[in-house]
Amino acid sequence: MTEKQWDGHPRTACFIFPEASGHINSSLALSERLAKKGWNVHYLSALVMKECIENTGATFDDERDAAPELCEGGLGRAHTENIFLLIKLPGTIEWLKSKNPSVVVYCPIWNRIGQVSARVLGIPHVGIVTIAGFGGFPTILSSFLEPEGATFGDYKSLYQSSERNQAAIDSLCSEPYNLDRCLFEEGTPLYYFGLKPPFARTLGKHTIVTTIASLRDPLCGSLEEEDKLYMENGGSKLHYIGPMLGEEGMKRAATHKAAFTEDERKILMEQSEKAHRRRSELHPKQEDLVGLVKNAKSKGRRIVVVSLGTVVTSDRAAFGWKGTGAGESITGKELVQSVINGVIDGLSPYFDQSILSSVKADQTDSPLLICACGQQPDVLDDIILPPNSIARASIPQVDILRCMGETDLFVHHGGQNSTMEGGSCGIPMVVCPTFSDQPVNAAKLVKLKVAISVARPTTSGPKAVEAYRAEVAKAVSSIIDHEEDFSAAALELKNEISRGGGEEAAEEIILQAITDGV
Repeated sequence: MTEKQWDGHPRTACFIFPEASGHINSSLALSERLAKKGWNVHYLSALVMKECIENTGATFDDERDAAPELCEGGLGRAHTENIFLLIKLPGTIEWLKSKNPSVVVYCPIWNRIGQVSARVLGIPHVGIVTIAGFGGFPTILSSFLEPEGATFGDYKSLYQSSERNQAAIDSLCSEPYNLDRCLFEEGTPLYYFGLKPPFARTLGKHTIVTTIASLRDPLCGSLEEEDKLYMENGGSKLHYIGPMLGEEGMKRAATHKAAFTEDERKILMEQSEKAHRRRSELHPKQEDLVGLVKNAKSKGRRIVVVSLGTVVTSDRAAFGWKGTGAGESITGKELVQSVINGVIDGLSPYFDQSILSSVKADQTDSPLLICACGQQPDVLDDIILPPNSIARASIPQVDILRCMGETDLFVHHGGQNSTMEGGSCGIPMVVCPTFSDQPVNAAKLVKLKVAISVARPTTSGPKAVEAYRAEVAKAVSSIIDHEEDFSAAALELKNEISRGGGEEAAEEIILQAITDGV
């Protein structure tokens, strides 16, 4: 398709990913690797993702340019995704034609447009699945439906009875697209109601999964059985490669806040670079977080990182800052603040109370506490940070975790990326899951004895907040008190994940997909 060749293969790749940090971040490491190998890499994504995309060496194109009609208002409901697909398809096809790619890489859960447009044009396509395989998908779907009081049956009935949805499917399966109707018979990717194995008929010949086989959410008894199911039902091979972490210094997406203009995007980026008030006395422009961590480690200090993801600190109604998840609970704000306070409580016996400012914190043996707090302006209200701590809207999480090890601690929400990043660095963990696949990921880590999980409260009010804070503090203390046991298990998990291959394996899969064709 392109005149440029590398080892006999064309070297242009088009990536189509959503405005969702947890889904796009895994793709960035692969993009960086391909760009450094001489590939032309192009992204179609949301404007807020522009900086982290361009940092990999890829070019960025705004997804709204492919379907400007959608900027004027959306149809809203999940069962209308095929209508959106029909609107987006012409512009996305034209974008792909302008780039002339040899492969399309996309998120099969959020960006079905990548798979569909690639099929129309006859381009090999590879999905990157940023959950632990499809076995846990019903749990994830339930977490999206429950806040609306809906069920699988409700969605299926709505999907099949909507005349506008069925008309859109008819158009997608007719000239000029001529797509196979089987692609649309079992719902849409995020709201899939089909039989096992999920997505089998909608994937390409190769699909990358960012976990390892032993940590996948199983569909059936063995990996061999699952492989057979996907091959027989869709001709697709799932490759479990573990996390794709990229090189040190690679920027990642770190927000769920939207930006619709270049000025709005710049404001968000500036906010992410600023320190929260009462964070420390270090000026943010003088701050080298990775350097601080390396210096602290050289002096034998314990590093503790708190990072609860981008959803709970977002403005999303059910699962964001003011939401309570799928039922009665404390709010996202209360949860984040309780975790930070609980970690401080759990670490307090190890703090050097004579240190008065973080400028002098390098002179102490106290643990170094680093908090990624998100961009809500009131996140640190009623929190008194100790001097040996740093709180930022976002942090270079992977680079910091790579400096850490089995004597440190990572407190996170149980998202797929954080779970695999912490595991790949051999760090004991405290997991505070909020929704979706996070409780399942937390349970896996507990079973492996590398983590303690603290469940989100099922009640609300001050007593629930205080009890949750106390449970987090107890978990932190327990990890430290039983450090040897957790450290040994964390090292074992690190070694297992390292065999997955990461972005190096992903590159080989991309090349194989090009060879195998559509």
